[in-house]
Amino acid sequence: MSDLTALRAALAKEASRRARQGQLPGSLLGRLRLVTTAELLCPAPPPVCAADAAGELRALCLAAEQMLRRRSGWLQAEVCRGPLPVLARATLLQAAVLAWLRGALVCGAPGVLLCCRQAGGAAVLQLSGGIDPRGDTAALLRRLAREAGGTLLAAAGGDFSAALRLPAADGLPLRPVPDPRELMTDRYGLPRMYLDGFCAEPER
Repeated sequence: MSDLTALRAALAKEASRRARQGQLPGSLLGRLRLVTTAELLCPAPPPVCAADAAGELRALCLAAEQMLRRRSGWLQAEVCRGPLPVLARATLLQAAVLAWLRGALVCGAPGVLLCCRQAGGAAVLQLSGGIDPRGDTAALLRRLAREAGGTLLAAAGGDFSAALRLPAADGLPLRPVPDPRELMTDRYGLPRMYLDGFCAEPER
């Protein structure tokens, strides 16, 4: 177990202990987010299974739309029918999109747009709206592009925008797509970590 993984496990354990005692996790979620981001930015062995980029993004956007305290339509998601297999960690894909959403929430963006489609034997992901205050979004997207053997175009002047092209990883088994409900209710999962402070409390 790496030092970052061990630290993340210790923070999650402490957050869970506090929750059982009826205490709010408070800054622990923020610390978990920072440690998780650092962990995901480290190189990792190639995944055994391909991630279904379309399925992952559909589930993530459905969960975010329900969790966020924002008007209906704040997050516009246009995701093609999958699957779109890519050779990258699903957690890295999720974290990159969630970091982008957090930047948009921090700056009070009036709305954001996510588009995922298939083009020329690749998954093409486009993100527009918000800012990238800490540089986490661009860093996570760069790591995602390198891991999947793809390319990234990003611009952070004014509104953040990025276009990511990830080659299709055909022929590999697909990782099961998460259930949006599970993403919503996991108190220490990636959506709660990255959207902390901007979403409703999960149902007990």
